[in-house]
Amino acid sequence: MRIAFRKVPLEGVDVNLQRDDVFLHAHTKRESANMLLCEGKLEGELEHLCDRCGSPMVLKVDEVVSVWISDQALPPSEEELPNAIEFFDGFVDFEELFTSELEAFKSDYFYCKNCINIQGE
Repeated sequence: MRIAFRKVPLEGVDVNLQRDDVFLHAHTKRESANMLLCEGKLEGELEHLCDRCGSPMVLKVDEVVSVWISDQALPPSEEELPNAIEFFDGFVDFEELFTSELEAFKSDYFYCKNCINIQGE
């Protein structure tokens, strides 16, 4: 789902995307001429491999999403935003944002029921 950056209204736009059994439900609103704020939730279930033994497992995804979106390079004073993404072609690509947030979630360590009780980690 791509939307022209300049066409996002002040009252915002709802975003609902799905990839397999994971959903992104969010609302994106204009905060300034060059900044949008996307707030919502990633929810669902995700197949994953245990980071210790490699056994297949299912993760419950229930994550709050808060992403600043810019249509230009962020000035140095704004680079400290906790979670920001820049688009330079005049469009906001919500599929890319969804992928980015999902990959950030998956970058954590997840252990299956057998490995979670092993001492030392």
